[in-house]
Amino acid sequence: MHQSISFSQDTRKMLFSTKIQNRINWFVFFLACPVLSILGNSVTFFIFLSLILLVGKYWQKYYKGKLLFLFFLWIGVVSTIFSPVNRELDSLKWVLTMIQYIYWIYVAIFFLLFRDRIDLIQLSKWCFYGSILYAVVFYMIPFDYSSTILSLEFKPGRNAFVFNLLCSVPISFIYIQYRWKMLGVYSFMFVFLMIMLLSNGRSGSIIILIQMLLILAIFKPGFQKFSKVMVILALGLFSFLQLSNVQQSLEVFSYKVEKINPRLATLMRSEGEGDLTMDKSWLIRELMIEKGKEIVQEYPLIGIGPNNFKFYKSELKVLSNSDKFNRLQSVSSKKLAEGTSAHNTYLQAITEFGIIGLVIYLILLLKPLITFLKVYINNRLGYEHLILVSLIGMCIHFYTVANLSGVLPWFVIGLSWSFLQPLKRLR
Repeated sequence: MHQSISFSQDTRKMLFSTKIQNRINWFVFFLACPVLSILGNSVTFFIFLSLILLVGKYWQKYYKGKLLFLFFLWIGVVSTIFSPVNRELDSLKWVLTMIQYIYWIYVAIFFLLFRDRIDLIQLSKWCFYGSILYAVVFYMIPFDYSSTILSLEFKPGRNAFVFNLLCSVPISFIYIQYRWKMLGVYSFMFVFLMIMLLSNGRSGSIIILIQMLLILAIFKPGFQKFSKVMVILALGLFSFLQLSNVQQSLEVFSYKVEKINPRLATLMRSEGEGDLTMDKSWLIRELMIEKGKEIVQEYPLIGIGPNNFKFYKSELKVLSNSDKFNRLQSVSSKKLAEGTSAHNTYLQAITEFGIIGLVIYLILLLKPLITFLKVYINNRLGYEHLILVSLIGMCIHFYTVANLSGVLPWFVIGLSWSFLQPLKRLR
C-alpha cells in the first residue's frame, strides 16, 4: 500500500474520457492558481459550465451526503429572502450571490459524486502545477491587468495566497510521490515550507507544518505514532499564539529583534503588504466577535444572508465604551461597523446562515474529519487521505480568515466527502 501510487487496469475503465478529464485538470489548475477572470468571474466558473455540458445532468444522481449540501444551500436561500441587509441593497447583488453559492455547492456535489471516475493522479498533477505557478506569481510577478473582458490578478493578498496553499499543497503530493517517489516528497515538503515561511504568514506556517507532518506519516507508516505527538504540539503552539496577551508581548519583543533580523521582526508583528500590525489585527477580530454576538442575538436561526456580514450596520457600542479598542482609532468607525469581514469562517457561518446553517456546515466539515481521525489513531493512513489533510489545514485556518464563500473550499469539502465512499483505485 505504501509503495508507488498506481491504478489497477480494471479501475482505469471506470475513469472519465480524456476530454472530460482534461476539463477537470484545467478547472483544478485555476483553483490552485486563481489569477484569471473573464467578465468579472473566475475562469473556473466557465470551465465548470463546459464540464457540465460534457457530463450531463449529474445532479440527478443520488448520494447520501448530497442532501446535506442542498439543505445548506436552501438555508442560504431562505436567509437571503428574509435578510434585513438585502432590503437595503441592490437586488441584483444578492441574486448574484445566490448564483455563486449554487455554483459552489454544485461543484462540491460534482466531486462528491464522481471521485471514482476522476484520475486523481492527473487532478493532483494540475493542482501541483497551479500551486507552483501561484507561488511564482505571488513572489515574482507583482502587477495586475484588468480590462472589460479579461483580468489577471498577479498580486493576491497574503491571506488568499496562504489559504490557497493550505488547500492545494497536500493534494499535490499524490502526484509528487507518483512522479518522484520519496525524494520528491522530501524535496517539495521543504520547498512548500519555505514558500509559506517567506510569505510572513505565522499561522499559515504552523498549519502547513502540521500538514507536512501528516503527509510524512502517510508516506512513512513507521512515523505515524510519533507524528501524533508532534501534531499535538504544533496545534498547541497555534492556539497559544492566538492569545491576545501573547500577541502583544510578541509585538513588543519584535522591536528588539528588528535590530538583528528585520524579516523575523516583521514576521512576529505579522506586517507586510500594508497589513495592520498583529495587535490591531487581533483587536479587529475581537471586535468582529462582538458584532457577531449582536447579529446572532437579533437573527439567531437563519442569520442575515450569505456574504452580508460586512454590510450589516452594527452599533458596536463596545467600541466607544471600552478603552480596550483605543488602538483602532486610526481605523474609521464606518469601516469597522460595515466594511470589515468576520475574520473567522465559523463566525461568518453563524451570522450569515444562523444556528441552523452553522450546525449543517459543521457536520459537512466534521464527518470526514472524524473519519480521518479514526484511521490516524489506528495507524491506517493511506494515500487517499492526502485529500483530508487539505481539509484539516483549511479548517484550522478558518479560525483566522473568513472563507465560507469561494469555490476552492467547497471543492475541498466535496472531495473530502467523496472519501466516505469506498476507495479502491489507489494502492
